[in-house]
Amino acid sequence: MAISFEFFGSASGASADELRNRLRRLEGLIARAPVPIAIAHDAQCRNISANEALAELLGVPADANISLTPPAGQLPKYRIQINGQDVPERELPMQYAIAHKTAIRNDIEILRADRTVRYIQNDVEPIYDADGAAIGCVSVCVDLTEQRRAERMLREADRRKDEFLGSLSHELRNPLVPLRNALDELRRSGGDPLVAGRAYAIMERQLFHLVRLTDDLLDVSRITRNKIDLRRERIDLRLVLQSAIETTQPLIAVAGQILTVDIPRESVWVHVDFTRLAQAISNLLNNAVKYTPRGGRITLRAAVAEGEVIISVGDTGVGIAPSALPNIFDMFMQGEDSTGQPRDGLGIGLTLARRLIELHDGRLTAKSEGPGTGATFTIRLPRSED
Repeated sequence: MAISFEFFGSASGASADELRNRLRRLEGLIARAPVPIAIAHDAQCRNISANEALAELLGVPADANISLTPPAGQLPKYRIQINGQDVPERELPMQYAIAHKTAIRNDIEILRADRTVRYIQNDVEPIYDADGAAIGCVSVCVDLTEQRRAERMLREADRRKDEFLGSLSHELRNPLVPLRNALDELRRSGGDPLVAGRAYAIMERQLFHLVRLTDDLLDVSRITRNKIDLRRERIDLRLVLQSAIETTQPLIAVAGQILTVDIPRESVWVHVDFTRLAQAISNLLNNAVKYTPRGGRITLRAAVAEGEVIISVGDTGVGIAPSALPNIFDMFMQGEDSTGQPRDGLGIGLTLARRLIELHDGRLTAKSEGPGTGATFTIRLPRSED
């Protein structure tokens, strides 16, 4: 962007005061322009005005002096940063452009008073008087915040995709190795029934794991394409909970954990798809098993409150870091163990659980006080009238 005095009218013989008057008239013209624009009214950038678009972007009043080097007694209302670091006064865009008598373009970060950050492409052009002295400047901003956010999301999605593919190959390999070993053992057994029985048991367990893994992948595909159809009926919630417990109990036993169940003694009626709701609760229990050490406790509770059914799955496991909590239900999101290493699994169990609960007109939330404090996942579903 180039700004010259032809834009303001003829500069020939114009005094600094006349040019400033023209600049004020320009300010009136751009006050309602949709593009964020700032005008520095002096060479020291002590007085900088913003049009409505820029004031909104900065989160300041429309008549505020937005200078970062304001007169004594005034404080800056925001900060300019690059890569999270404050820009020194002499390198601030408008001050630099005037001091070096050069037009500049740079990418900056605006840290607002509410601690939010806006990513800006900034163009600054000095304004000169008839003698060639810089008496101010004009700055035009382009808000790139949404673009940067989209870029970060794409990078994060690409990273998780790579992690997912690595996890998938690992998860598929895990059951295939014991399957091959069991077949080798059968070949060498010479028909020994004890060896055959042990080999068949191994193969059955590993095939069950492969089937479950494949089912989860198919469910992710169906959810992505909105192809999951619920077969809802009026069911006693206690039967659904019992089914989920039966599915997960062998894993809990192998992990040496303690499961506590606290559910109503009387029937609690819900209008749900039995299989899908049991799958969602089972996924939460499996997640608790995965992230709880041997000897830890897992608690399954259910209660009725204000027309809702509340189901919670809590554990005494590794907990969830505050930074990870907002993304815990994202596809391919993997938690870490106490050493900081990702756990086995595809990172789709919680995503499936949340989507299945939402299809039942319910909500699934997660809570944790941080690493080492365990986690609690809470389901809220509409209650069916007795």
